[in-house]
Amino acid sequence: MVCELAKGDFEGLRAQGLNPTLEDFDRLNQLALRLKDGAETTCANFPRIGWAGDIPFFEPTVQAFAWYHSIAVRVAANTDTEDTFWAFALAHAREPHFFDALTTPEEIEKAVGEWASKLPATRDEVLRAVRYAARGFDDADPAKPDDPNPRHRADKTAAASNLERVERVIAKACAALHVAPDAIMHETPTRLDRLCEAAAVELGKPMTRDEAQLRADYDLTLREITLRLQREKEERT
Repeated sequence: MVCELAKGDFEGLRAQGLNPTLEDFDRLNQLALRLKDGAETTCANFPRIGWAGDIPFFEPTVQAFAWYHSIAVRVAANTDTEDTFWAFALAHAREPHFFDALTTPEEIEKAVGEWASKLPATRDEVLRAVRYAARGFDDADPAKPDDPNPRHRADKTAAASNLERVERVIAKACAALHVAPDAIMHETPTRLDRLCEAAAVELGKPMTRDEAQLRADYDLTLREITLRLQREKEERT
């Protein structure tokens, strides 16, 4: 689907004598569609499942996020091992309390090693399935602001940020649904958001859409692409 916002900006770049690529348009278009549809909407059913052969990899659940970012990443020796641990987490994401016993390096390496050795799929097939399960077909990355947000530490790790988001989802869901954390750990953050929205409707609370961040993502990305194209034009001339 082509969004008019992205189409107009793409044509605007060309009118300036710049040469945006199809990849530039695709990135802008994906971000523009997020803005148009809202952060909480999608044409896909959730939870997503990516398949590698006959092995399912599930959309990340709360327990998968928590185990991977708080324990597994710290054990991984390199990025390849991190990828394997992430695949393992998604393969077992919907099994309640599956990760409770996997807390030490020895336990993790043994369980993941045995699982990986029996996979009837190639590494590329697994990575492709995991990427779809985690992000769907929408994989455009928005540009980052030039200045870091002063409310956050500049050296905050991605793992810490992800854990903060998971904790916010848990707190919100427990309060809205009146359940204990253990009852929702095998659900995905996306499903929990939808359950909270449904609960809000039942209580007569208005639902809001956070378009400010989506708009900022789009505008920063357009700026990044424009500056790059301008530099390329100057180099040619």
